[in-house]
Amino acid sequence: MKQTKESLGTLRTQTQSVRQLASTKVGGARAYIDDGKAKLDSRSQNALTKMEELQDTVENIKEDVIKRNVSPKPLVIKAVKADMEAVTAELQSLKEHIQTVKPMWKKTWEAELQNIVEEQQFLQHQEEFLSDLLEDNKAVLEVYGHVEKVITLRGASSRASRGRGFKPPPMDEGHTGLSTVMLEIRGAAVDQERRLKAIAANEKIREKELASRSDEFQSELNGFVVGKKLKMTGGAEEVERVRQRRNEQTLKAMFTGSTSASSSAPTSPAPE
Repeated sequence: MKQTKESLGTLRTQTQSVRQLASTKVGGARAYIDDGKAKLDSRSQNALTKMEELQDTVENIKEDVIKRNVSPKPLVIKAVKADMEAVTAELQSLKEHIQTVKPMWKKTWEAELQNIVEEQQFLQHQEEFLSDLLEDNKAVLEVYGHVEKVITLRGASSRASRGRGFKPPPMDEGHTGLSTVMLEIRGAAVDQERRLKAIAANEKIREKELASRSDEFQSELNGFVVGKKLKMTGGAEEVERVRQRRNEQTLKAMFTGSTSASSSAPTSPAPE
């Protein structure tokens, strides 16, 4: 939808620019060309008429001089020369006029050609845009047709479902619905002996579970001790025995070292 609005805005802008170009640039130049064409055509026709008259006059003088051996009068010769000069001047003026207006007309033609190209592009864009709109319209109509069919089918199915709605089975004789059910629940007798037996059975199951748990813990502890996984430290008495043993070894080492040193010492000579 947004793209469509933007396209319409672009088309409006192009249309306004084309109209403005046609009314300002091309319009004034075209009016000048049209006026110049009319004047140029009139002058050309007058020059053509004078040229034809001059040709006829010259042909007559030629026949008089060559065939009849008659010389024309000086006034005739003078008039013919004047007409020839006038025609020559007019033709030269027309030539200069054409050379002057030709570049101006070319610019106008270029502007008109550009205007024609822009108008052709504008019209082509309009045709493409219209084709897109027609396709969008066709798609919208198709989608709406599908939606309308769905609505129609849904309405028919809802009417059919309402027609064959769920009907609960008839109640038994003397049954009044929820109130009857509540009365039956309140009036139900409770078996006390069965309830006590269930409680006692539950207590026995719990005692068995506790006994099995304690047996598992005791067996795991015995296996840990029998496997000598605990380190036997001996307490304070063991520490004292280790200390005494180390002291005895130290004393033995000291005495053994002194005895070996005295036996290895040299004896001094006796005096005379």
